[in-house]
Amino acid sequence: MPQTARLAGGRRGTMGLALIAATCLLLASCQNDADEPYQPRRLAASPTGADSRLIGLVGTLSGPQAWRGEDAFEGADVAVQELNQAVETGEAPYELVSFDDGGDIERSTDLVEEAASEERMAGIVYAGPTEGLANAEDSLAEAGIPAVLVHGDLYGAGALTPHVFQAAPSYRWEARRIAAYLIEDRGYRRVGALLEGNADGSTAGEAMEEGLDLAGAGAATLGLYSPGAEDFLGQLDRMESAGVEAIVVQGTPAGFAAVLDALADRNATYRDRDAARTVTAPRRVRRRKNRPWRPQVVGFALAIAPREQSLPAGTVASDTYARGSHYLPVPSLTEFRKAFTDWWDALPTGWEQRSYDAVMAIGWAQRTAPEGGDLATRLEAMKGVRYGGLDITLGPDDHTFVDATTVGLWVVPGPGDDVRERSKLPDSLPWVPLSRGFSIDGERTDVHEKDWKYLFRKAPPKRAPAPPLGRMKFGINTPRRDPLH
Repeated sequence: MPQTARLAGGRRGTMGLALIAATCLLLASCQNDADEPYQPRRLAASPTGADSRLIGLVGTLSGPQAWRGEDAFEGADVAVQELNQAVETGEAPYELVSFDDGGDIERSTDLVEEAASEERMAGIVYAGPTEGLANAEDSLAEAGIPAVLVHGDLYGAGALTPHVFQAAPSYRWEARRIAAYLIEDRGYRRVGALLEGNADGSTAGEAMEEGLDLAGAGAATLGLYSPGAEDFLGQLDRMESAGVEAIVVQGTPAGFAAVLDALADRNATYRDRDAARTVTAPRRVRRRKNRPWRPQVVGFALAIAPREQSLPAGTVASDTYARGSHYLPVPSLTEFRKAFTDWWDALPTGWEQRSYDAVMAIGWAQRTAPEGGDLATRLEAMKGVRYGGLDITLGPDDHTFVDATTVGLWVVPGPGDDVRERSKLPDSLPWVPLSRGFSIDGERTDVHEKDWKYLFRKAPPKRAPAPPLGRMKFGINTPRRDPLH
């Protein structure tokens, strides 16, 4: 099976895509088709087949943000192979064609337009700067094809268009879960939000304000930083002076890690809820001189990324439970994990599942649409379909692959916590579900009914009330009095 070099801890390095291409070329020359379920291929920048049906990948494939395109390529490539497994004799195969925006917003828009102009293009997986897709509706509409955003939030910004769909959870849904946890579960009253100074940061900031308002809390102490520059030290000083008890971080995996490292450097690493409290701590505690500042750190979905350094126990982030595609036993996740591991000889520890689902959905639309029909309109007819993740239901007014109720919270467990899956987790990705984070009422889960029997002990029968949180077989299922989580 094709393999790609990995750094310690399971992440591919910046040379990953070049090695992917080189390895696929080598295997293509020395392996027998009959012995290989998928056909090895290279990362192609232009079509190689005269009649193939094209799926475009427009994303950041070079530079410091190349993880976006790399993860998207890996998931999309597996999906293309699966689509081709189902192609009947005489039918044209599918082919993945890549376009590297280098992280540049204007170039990403130009590349979406270029990809859409390809006559055989069935759809586009988009893994570049969020703003780059917001201005591409006209070219997509002219071509009659969809583009699927795998990172970022155009839904939360109110910027989804008739031909743009989103496979990432919205900051609005994530912020509601985060705010409810911080205010209702942890009892904090002062929350900080550290945001990138770009469109996604603005959307996340508005989402946090809305989430905190719904949770009955005051406004957050906001801090902006430049993406890539990580110049947030002054913002941390402001938050410490304001007595912030928890910091919600929006940004890249590197940005989230840099915040944790900066807090560690100033001896401000989170210990537990009592240590994080400032204004909500007992008066005798607040009066102590030189009491260290130790805020709890919470991230949006991109925070759940492989990291070589250890993570502070009690660090929290939001995402759907499909984020556990590398180990949870839900059948759709298991099937995706097997297909990915067979192809790449590695676990899917990034966001590969999003692009996999995007390609599978585009393929479904292309195969089932009437000849000459708009494939985005056809995609709006998808109802309750599962590929490598959870149910996808779309419509003219719903272009999001993620059901808001499936968004919950993940946490880094403490060394003494009873986590049954601990031995199965990559050292670089120790995150597990926080059962209370997958519940609106704080008592029973919001997990899909069809998945109860895979994730809970003594799961109730169909149409019975959802199982209580304490029955979850995975992750942390402690009550609110848990001091760490």
